[in-house]
Parts: sequence; structure tokens; C-alpha cells
Amino acid sequence: MVSKYAILLVRVSTMVQDYEPQLDDLKKYAKSKGYNKTHVIETKESGLVDLDKKVGTNKLFSFIQENPNYNVVFATEISRLGRRQSVLHQIKEWFVKHKIQLFVKDIGYSLLDETGKVTIGGDMMFSMYGFFAEAEIQQKKDRFRRAKQSLMEMGYSISGKTLFGYERVNVEGGRTTLILHKENSNIVRKIFNWYNRGIDVYEKKVSIKRIAIECRKLGLPQYTHSKRNINKLLKEEGYTGEKITNNKRKNNNFQEESSDEKYFITNNKIKYPVIIDKETFLLTQKRLKENNSRIDKSHKNITILSQLISCNKCKSHYSGNYRNINNRVLNTYRCSSRSKSNPCDNKQSISMTMIDSAVWGLIKTDLDTLTKVISRYNPDKEIVQLKKSLKELEQRNDEINEEIMALEQSFKGFSKLKNVTSGDFINSIQSKVKKLDKEKGDIDNEISRIKVNLSVKNGDLDDDYKSIKNNLETIEESKELLKKYINLFVDKIDIIVHNTSYSVIRVKFKIDSFSFLPKPIKKNPLGRWDDGELDLYTNIILDKTNSQNIKLYKTTTSIQKTTNNRTILLVDTKTPKIVKKTKIDLQDLGNRENKQYFKSCNFTKLNVY
Repeated sequence: MVSKYAILLVRVSTMVQDYEPQLDDLKKYAKSKGYNKTHVIETKESGLVDLDKKVGTNKLFSFIQENPNYNVVFATEISRLGRRQSVLHQIKEWFVKHKIQLFVKDIGYSLLDETGKVTIGGDMMFSMYGFFAEAEIQQKKDRFRRAKQSLMEMGYSISGKTLFGYERVNVEGGRTTLILHKENSNIVRKIFNWYNRGIDVYEKKVSIKRIAIECRKLGLPQYTHSKRNINKLLKEEGYTGEKITNNKRKNNNFQEESSDEKYFITNNKIKYPVIIDKETFLLTQKRLKENNSRIDKSHKNITILSQLISCNKCKSHYSGNYRNINNRVLNTYRCSSRSKSNPCDNKQSISMTMIDSAVWGLIKTDLDTLTKVISRYNPDKEIVQLKKSLKELEQRNDEINEEIMALEQSFKGFSKLKNVTSGDFINSIQSKVKKLDKEKGDIDNEISRIKVNLSVKNGDLDDDYKSIKNNLETIEESKELLKKYINLFVDKIDIIVHNTSYSVIRVKFKIDSFSFLPKPIKKNPLGRWDDGELDLYTNIILDKTNSQNIKLYKTTTSIQKTTNNRTILLVDTKTPKIVKKTKIDLQDLGNRENKQYFKSCNFTKLNVY
């Protein structure tokens, strides 16, 4: 018997499919054609991949080149060669070039005629069946996509990573759905609430960075320790119950000369269990858009009076302007609208060191009130949580120290490396250490804050005054702590007069900080001031005529500006139906007759710049 050689090519597209039905059919078909020597090439791969990635086809090409007797290929369908017309024509051209006959069982098709050439009819049939193969898979994909869209609209078979706050469970029919994760869904609500209303009464406006630190303090899941994840969480519309995706992914089959789309864009409507109502979500999106002007987000600088100083011309807030010229710190506050398209004409700036120190000096004159306000918002039950937070942060600090030590050891072992360039290695180490150092700085600030709060909470209220006084040094060494305690008290700051010699500043305190306290005595019968007095509005005056010895005065009497920058007008309306106005020359603030209006306070420059 004469031996006739042929290759049986079988392909399935998934691992769960079986070759056997194809192989049995091809063996019978090849035998009916007289081929008694067969070699089987099996492959499990997608019919949509490029020719250079088709493992089975390239194995076929290699085998034919090594075994020239095998010059016939059998396949059950043209789709077993591939599903894309561009790839099918490449395979056909290779067969024609090497004079390889192709038999397709299901349609009784042969590529070459008796002379070993492709007829016009044969070429047309190959193209037509190639078109059918590609159209068939596209129809299957479209049906699958529509079915999947329908399921996702009902809340089933949602692909991709599971959103934080949900968990995936199996339901009937082999499908999956999402249900609320009991603890994590509550954390999502908590984070939205923090961003919209503040973490506590001290912080009504918080940054994403601050929320991430708070999550770490409370020992919440690792996912919430990242600013990037918190930002994504706050923008996730799915928490409202549904969202429409706008996903864009690269088409791996795209070629410059082809008509294929470079990217696939999917717009699917997905249903989720509701965690956040739409009103809360929309409020959050509004705040996220506004936070450039509402929240001091700078990682490099903490602006203590950010959003507190009001421009007397356009009513915008002053913002920090950080400068260092010839090793001199010249940080100032200036109107934030000065550089807008319709700029404010207020070009005045005020020293950051001076006004920060003055406002803090004013608050320090009433340590008794400061102590009571902090104690009011620190119930005993929070002590346990504070200690837990402290433990979490200190534990992370230890981890950072260990990571830095490990990097140091890596650096010491650098001399043993042969295949890594010094520049790449050193840059990698520096980048990691810099990131760890920044995180450690944030944690150290938070640890200081917690320790101060713990020192106030522990013990009786009678000891709180002493505790706060002893911790003033700790507070005054941290801009973050200073910002917290000043914002606890101050609602708004207005600049009434500001020139090279004098600054007159009105400080409005928050009503809720004082509403629980007994009404203080403003003046004793002799007209002298009592220590520990802050009114709803308190004015401070800075005498800067001697820059080495700045003097600070305070008064609760209303002050008006005059046309002369060296005089002010005191307006006393405490007596019913009587308005008493007194003109005061600023250079006479320390005179004996003015002591009934002004109280001299200690002014010390803060050393945190």
C-alpha cells in the first residue's frame, strides 16, 4: 500500500472543550480520501489572535518544513484555522506558496486543484467562508455582551474587582451578585460623612490625606490607608445604587493598516446595593471640585490661618504665600483672588509669622476657656479609642523604622551587585526612603496630637488647666496642632488697619465654643481687666514700631477705621440707646488713660516656619 501523508489540525478555544469529536471526524474523512499516515496537531487558543501568536498554526508550519512528505492539511471548518479574515488570508498565502493542500471537511472544500493552483472559485469560497467565520464569532460576542449587560443592569455577574463595601456571593444559575459587606459598607458611609461634615467638632473641613490618617489610626482596613483609594472611593457613583461605566481598553488585535478600532469603549449600566444616597454623593462631588479653595492640601506647607482671614474688599479668603529669599523666611498671607481673571485690587500682604503668633497669643490669654472647650468634646469613652489609635500609629512607626533599616542594609550590600547600575539603584533607594520619611512625618504629627488630647482627657477637670499649660510647648512645635486648636476657636479674621507700624485685627470666635460657659465678667468696677476673657468679637492691635519688641493689645470694644492710618475709633454700644465713640491715637495705646480699653498681652513669635 502506498503511504499518503496528512496533518490533522484540531483547535478548541477554551480549556474545558474537548478535541476528540473533531479528531474522530477528521480521521474518518482523511481515511475516506486515502490518507493512511496522519500526524495530529492540537491547540487550545483563541481564533482571534495574530498569526505570530497562533501556537498551533506555527507548530504546523514548522512540522511541514521539517517533514516535506506531509503536504496536506485536514480541518473540520475554516474557523479551526482562525476567526479573523486577515489572519486566514496569511495562512492561505503560506499554503499556496509552499503548495500545501487544505481539505475542509464540513463544506467539502479543497484549496488547490489537480494542478496545485488556486482557482478563482476556490479563492472566492475561501474568502466567503472566512467572512462567515469572523461574522459568527462577532455575533456570539455581541450576544454575550448584550446578555452580560442585561445581567449587570439587574445586579448579576458584575465583572472586575469588587468595590470596597461589598462582597460577592453565588446565586442560582451559577451567577454571582453583590451584597453589602456589613462592616466595610459602614466605613464607606463614615468616610463620606467625614468629608462632608468633618471628623469631629474641631475639624469641620478635612482633606483626603487627613481621612486616610484617621482610617489608619482607627485600625480600619488597609484599603482605606491610601489617599488614592479614598479619592477613588469618594468619586465612586456605584455606591448610590447604579452607575454607567465608561471603560476604555486597548484592542490587542489593532494594526495601523487595519480597520479595527484601537480601543474598546464599554458603557454598561450596573446595579449595586445602595450605600450612599444621591444627595450625599452630589454634595461630595461639589466639595471635591471646590476643595482647591476650601482646604489647605499642601503636603509641603500647613497654613495655620487658611480660610480664616477675610479680604475687606472682595470678601475672598487670604491664602498662604511661601517665600524664602536669601535664607530669610518671608511667608505672608495675601488675597486669594489677586491672580484670578477678574482680580481683586487688594495687593496688601501681612506677615504669616506675625499674625499667626498674635492670634495664638490671644487664645493663650484664656487657657481656662481653652481647657474647658477641649474637655467638653472629649468624653471618657474616647480615651479607649485614642489609646487604640496611638498603638496603631506607633506600630506603623516601628514598621517604617524596620523598612528603613532594611533599605540601609540593601545600600550597604550594593558593592556586591554586578548587574545594577549605581544610578538606578541609588535612585530607587532614595525614592523609597523619601516616601517612608514623609509617611513617618505625618504619623509623628498625629501621635503628638493624640498625646496632647490624652493628657487633657486623663484626670479631673481641675487638673486640665495644668495639663494644657504643660503641653503648650508640644502644641507650639507643630503647625498642624496649632492649626487644629486655632480652628477650634476662630471663625473669621478681618484686617481693619495694616501698615508698617500697626496692625488692627478683628477676631470672631465660634459661638458654639463658648455657649456652655458662664457669661464672663467683662470689667470689674474699677474698669480693670480680668485675665481669661474672650468675647464673641475680640480685637487685637500689634504695635510694630520696634520690630525687635512687638507689643500686643486686645480689646472687646468695637473698632472702626479712620482716614488716618495712625488712629482708630472705639465704638461702645453696651449702654442701651447710647453710642459712645472715642478716637484713639495708636501710638498712645500704652498710656494710662487708655488702659480701660486695652489689655496688654504677651507676644511671642512662633518658631514653626
